[in-house]
Order: sequence, then structure tokens, then C-alpha cells
Amino acid sequence: MARTLVAALGGDPKTVEGYGKGAIVGSAERLEHGSSLALARGYGMREVLGAAKAIVASTKKVGGPGTRLDVPITHINASYVRSHFDAMEVGINDSPRAEEILLALVMTTGARVHARVGGLKAF
Repeated sequence: MARTLVAALGGDPKTVEGYGKGAIVGSAERLEHGSSLALARGYGMREVLGAAKAIVASTKKVGGPGTRLDVPITHINASYVRSHFDAMEVGINDSPRAEEILLALVMTTGARVHARVGGLKAF
């Protein structure tokens, strides 16, 4: 999944500055199943990006078809770079069904538009 996402962003993993992951778990599944699957995808994203140092921010919830999830985004090398604090809403109209898990990976190639907060800077 991470390789496909990098390819969609132009193919160069060095352009990726932010990332996050999430899962929406169907009603017949356990929330922790979404956590364990998302955890593995986070390691995969960091591997594809090479030098990524920060943990991959994540969220999860139980929901039915059409449920939306705000996936948190942080900088790939320092979780406290505030210019990269963001979220992306994800969801699919007919997913997840009761026995499905919707996994989402999110990557960005820059900071939030018009970020004006202090704190650590990305170099």
C-alpha cells in the first residue's frame, strides 16, 4: 500500500513530509484487529520512506458502511513539527461491512497550507 501511495505522489519517497494511518473496523470485528493491521502498515510506510524517524500517527473506530474517519497526519521525522499537524477524512460509501476492515494510509508532500504556528521547524 505504501509503495502505491508513493507512486501516486510522483514516485520519489524523498518528497513525502507527512504521514498517518487509520482503520475503520466493521461491527463483527474487534477494534484491536484494526490496530494490529494498521501497526504493520505503519512499519511498512516507514520502510518505504527510508529515513522516517517519527511514529506514524493513527486512529481507529468501529463503524458500518459509510463511516468516516479523520486520519491524523504528523511530520515523518519529528512528531512535534506543528506545521504538519493535520488530518485527512477518509471513508468508502459501502465499507466496512460487518466482517471487513477498512485500512487507510495517508501521506503528504508538504505542510498545511498557510501554517502559522510556532514550534519545531522541518528542515
